[in-house]
Amino acid sequence: MNIVPDFRHEYGKAYLFSGEWETAKQLQIAVLENRRNTLGDDHPDTLQAMHWVAWIHENLGKFQEAEELGILVVKKRREVLGESHPDTLASIGDLALVLSNLGRLGEAKELNVAVLKTRKHLLGENHPETLITMSNLAYIYNKMGKLQEAEALNLEVLERRRQILGNSHPSTLFSMANLALTYHQLGRFSEAEALAVAVLQERKSSLGENHPETMRTMSNLALTYYKLERLQEAEDLGSVVLEKRKSILGDNHPGTLLAMGNLAMTYNKLGRLQEAETLLVEALKKQTDALGNNHPLTLRIQSKLGSTFNKLERWQEAEALLIPALEKQKDLLSPSHPHIMDTINSLAITYTELGKLKEAEDLNEALRRLEV
Repeated sequence: MNIVPDFRHEYGKAYLFSGEWETAKQLQIAVLENRRNTLGDDHPDTLQAMHWVAWIHENLGKFQEAEELGILVVKKRREVLGESHPDTLASIGDLALVLSNLGRLGEAKELNVAVLKTRKHLLGENHPETLITMSNLAYIYNKMGKLQEAEALNLEVLERRRQILGNSHPSTLFSMANLALTYHQLGRFSEAEALAVAVLQERKSSLGENHPETMRTMSNLALTYYKLERLQEAEDLGSVVLEKRKSILGDNHPGTLLAMGNLAMTYNKLGRLQEAETLLVEALKKQTDALGNNHPLTLRIQSKLGSTFNKLERWQEAEALLIPALEKQKDLLSPSHPHIMDTINSLAITYTELGKLKEAEDLNEALRRLEV
């Protein structure tokens, strides 16, 4: 007997992949409720629906909800299907990404490494699921600042996907975008730009201007323009991204807050300090409310606001933000992570202006060691 109407599940997936996440959420929640009522909480089809709802929550930036549901799905799939079942591994891999978005990078890495080991053993090096797991691990390495490891994995996945899927496949484009982000963090901005421009052209053509993956590529390219001192291009593209994300994702989505922070950085460098401050204060409050004081993105915005206060010559306010930001970043990120280095540099400037010359010199010496 076909108890669950498949069309709602399939339509929900279609809306998810097209970036219409709220519609996808409504359909998949309806499927989940139906399957719970007719099949029970532990049936594989019910767990499949729970898995999809958790994934949609993640895309909507509802990371706590995604974590709660993801933990439940992993637990039940381990009990019902076993540790090495493909569905169990998929749930563990998705939970790892949720944890990385919550800033719990060590836990995320451990889960993903375990999934990768199992998938390589069961499926081989070239299986699409193995490549997805390698790509996700590279993404986590990016966030941790382990950039050499991220680059090596991204290059390997990209080469394999090009050989197996071709240059224009969405998975290949995803790998190109990830590698562009790694190049950006490594300071190889021209290489990052070349990849991001190619990905953006393909994504606009295949997905449209308003798809979340198109906007993600635009956001990363705007940040690369910022680093290349092409500030007008950075502002133009960053403004478009912020407007689209507010309209499509809402004012409080993590992607919207990230766009606010990135545009504020451009305003900062353009000398439009009041506009930068306004954006950063709003973004910091919303990010803190959504993800807490210790999330890497919260600390990034906090650091950038401190840098803006430096430029506004509000040294005590800058110090009050930068000291705790640096302490927490050191606990979460690798020592040479670009975000830590930016905070160290900003705090050294603050100390110099406050006459704390010994503290400033100690930070500058630490920065020189990290740059070697």
